[in-house]
This record gives sequence, structure tokens and C-alpha cells, in this order.
Amino acid sequence: MIPRMTTVGTLKNYRYDLNRSNNTMAKSMNKVITRRNFNSYAEDPAMATRCFQLRRSFQRTSSQLTVNESIRRKYDVAWSAMENISQDINTIAKDTGFTSILTGLNDPDGSGRNALGQSMAAKAKSIIQTMNGRYGENYVFAGADHLQVPFTWEPEENEGYIAEPDPTNPDHAAAFQYKIAPNSPEALAGELFTNDPAKADQVAQVNPKYDEAFTNDVLNGVNTDPDAKNDPRFGQYLKPDGTGTNDVVGADGANIIPLENEDYDPNSSFKYLKADGTGTNLESEAHSILHYRGVPVDSMDETDQKKMEYFMKGETKYLDLGLGFKEQNGEAVSSSVFDAALQGVYYLGGTGTEKVMVDMKNSDPPRQVEMELPNNIVSIMSRMSEILLNCRAEDGEWASESEESEFFALAQRFEDQASLVKQRWDEMDTESGFLRDNSELLTDTADSLSQQFMALEDADPAAAITEYMFARYCYDAALKVGNSVLSQSLMDYMNL
Repeated sequence: MIPRMTTVGTLKNYRYDLNRSNNTMAKSMNKVITRRNFNSYAEDPAMATRCFQLRRSFQRTSSQLTVNESIRRKYDVAWSAMENISQDINTIAKDTGFTSILTGLNDPDGSGRNALGQSMAAKAKSIIQTMNGRYGENYVFAGADHLQVPFTWEPEENEGYIAEPDPTNPDHAAAFQYKIAPNSPEALAGELFTNDPAKADQVAQVNPKYDEAFTNDVLNGVNTDPDAKNDPRFGQYLKPDGTGTNDVVGADGANIIPLENEDYDPNSSFKYLKADGTGTNLESEAHSILHYRGVPVDSMDETDQKKMEYFMKGETKYLDLGLGFKEQNGEAVSSSVFDAALQGVYYLGGTGTEKVMVDMKNSDPPRQVEMELPNNIVSIMSRMSEILLNCRAEDGEWASESEESEFFALAQRFEDQASLVKQRWDEMDTESGFLRDNSELLTDTADSLSQQFMALEDADPAAAITEYMFARYCYDAALKVGNSVLSQSLMDYMNL
């Protein structure tokens, strides 16, 4: 059966086909304008999903690349700092004065040793200034706490310092030179000590060279030497003229002096200690101690050692650099991240001290003494400079046999720790190389991902224009045949 052809039906079909041609032309024109294959998820769900996955991977890789570049530049700054430090160490190691002391050839005089000591002290301070360098606003060698200056020189505090001595407190005995007189008003008030000799208990001055057997021989007539009583060994006590006596009182009695407090420490009134061990209340005069993030570098105190151990082994600053980040029990797996915490004290040889047996110079018979030598190379240089500055300015004579022996032991320690510093610089160089290689890998990955989603999203301009021109041709052709399609049929005419 042939369907009836009417104007209304024909017009309906024509409008449908014309709208479809118009929509096809509009889509192809939009593709030319936007240069994209689709502009909404609904247009192509499969391709849109794939592009979303690629873009998400691209964003993650770009973020990792940005972090990697920042850390790489930080490591470049750290590497340059270690290069400068290595040069400073080599300057000391190759100094003619230093090598002359060690070899014993052309050993410098006092002025030469003092000058070498000043040079070593300056190099030590220079190394610390280098280690306190920044990258941007962050300290490079401050570990995870990049806002706190890592190294500081702090005055050596006197552990026995008593700020407000209390004469009634037994724990404050070190602050008082004398013991209080019994039954005195002060003693009845509870005071135990005093610095006023008039308030102190009075006792006979003891003869430190007293020889009981010799004294008894003189008193018993066994020793008939008329000058025997002038011998320093005679008498349990000392008279005002310095000779001995066994009488506490009387014409031949002993010299009466305030009773000394055996626990008295003159340094207890000073807050700081100088390099020679004497006290001072001025920071500028105090012996400088190297600290790392508030902890003394050479301290063997258990609490300080735990802090240092945490800094070097426990503290981390993990970053995701595209190594396959994983978590286990809520913590990052170390092999899947990069630790960017640079602990400055680690790169200078470590912390604490080590007990070593040191040969005493010019000792007859030969003997060894146990000494504690620092592990940190800056502390070693600082201590060597102190010993050299203690040498007599006139002829360079060592301050003591102990200091001379300690210097030679420190020199050997300096050589060992210089090698360790070089080894840890090499470790840093390896990590810097990894960051450079990883940067190239992340760059290549980001470029590959970018090309993939662009190939899916971006339209080919030539193909898009060709498609648009064809759609436009179809639309124009549909318009041109409109008159013939819309002519009235015979049945429509008879119904008029």
C-alpha cells in the first residue's frame, strides 16, 4: 500500500531533515571554533573519561615535577656549600705551618702557631656561616625545621652557677668560702656557710708537709739537730712565721685562720666559663660552644644524644617525587618517597665525642692517656685553634704536655673526619644526580601524558574545516530543494 503524500507530512519530514542538517553544521562549526572534539561529557562519555584519567595523571606528574625542581635547586645550593667547606678543610690540611708542626720540620715559633690558631678559628666560623645558608626563606641544613637557624655559637654555661646563694642551703655550699662559727648568732639562725672571715669558725692552720715520725723524734730528743724545728716537716700546725708547731694556742701556738669550706668553688658565682676554665659573667669573654638546633654538638649527655640521634636518624621530610608513593599503617613507605631533610651536623662528621688512647709526647717512660676527642670537624678545628693560641707567644712552647699530645691526636682525628666529610659530600652528589635524572624522567612523562590527552581532545584543524564545509554544503542544498518539496499535491488542491 502506497502511503498518502500530503503537504503537512512532507513539510514535517522536510523540517526534520533540515534541522538535522543545521545541527550537523552547527557541531562542525563549533569544532572549528573550539578546536576540540567534544565540549561536554555527554558528547562522548568514553573519550571524556579517558581524557579525565590522563589529565589527572598529568596534574599529579606536574606537581611532582615542581617539587622535584625545588628540591633539586636546594640540593644545588647544599652541594655548593659543601664544595666551599671542602676547600676550607683542604686549606687547613695543606697549610705549611700545620704540616710543619706535624712533621717536626721547620716547626713555627710562637707567632706562627698563634697565627695558625687564628686562621683555624676563622675557618671554623666560616664553615658554620656557610652551613647556615638559605635557599629562599628556608635554611638548607636545618633538617625538617627549615625556619630555625641550624648552627649557633653559644657561651659555655657554668653548670655549678648559683644565682642566689643561700647560706642555709647545704646544696649551695660551693658559693661560700668558709664554714660558719658554731653557736654564733648566724649559726643559731640556721646559716651553715659564710664569705665573711670574721663570722667563720676559727681553726689552727694545718701544716701540709707534716711528718709525724719526724716531729716525734724532735720532741723526744731523738733528733738533736738545733734547726730541726725549722724543718718544713716539723709540727702538725703552722705558726704565723711559717714554721711548724704542735701547740694550738700559747706563745708558740699555731696561726689561727677561718675554717675553709672544702666544697667552695670560686666559679660558682659566674654564669659562664672561659676557655681556661675560669668564670665570667660576660658572654663576649665566655668560651663558645657549637650548638645544632639548640643542642650542644659535642655533648655526651643522654638527653642531648637522644635529640641528636632523632635529628640524624628519626626526623624526616618525605616528598612524593613519582617513586610510587605507598602508605603502610598510616605512614609513608620510605622506599616510595624522597627524604629532603638535610641535617647539617651529619655532613660535618656527626656529634658527641669518642674516647681514644693518646700517646703522651716527651714522656719517659712512654705512657698513654685516655682523652675524649670530638667527632664534628668544626669542633676539632675549634679545639686545635685554642691549643695553638695557648702556645707561648715568645717561642711557641706548648702550654702543657697534655695539650701538645691532644693537638697531635686531634690532627689525626681531623684527617679522619675530613675524609668522612668528603664521603658524605659524595653521598649528597649522588642524591643530586638522582634528582636531576628524576627531573628529566618526570618531564618526559608529563610531555607524553600531555600529548595523549591533546590527541584525544584537540581536533585536526584541516579535517574539522572539511567536515564543516561539507555540512554547510548539505544545509545549503536542503534549502535549495525546499520549494519543490513544498509544492501542493492534487488532493490538497481538491480540498480547497
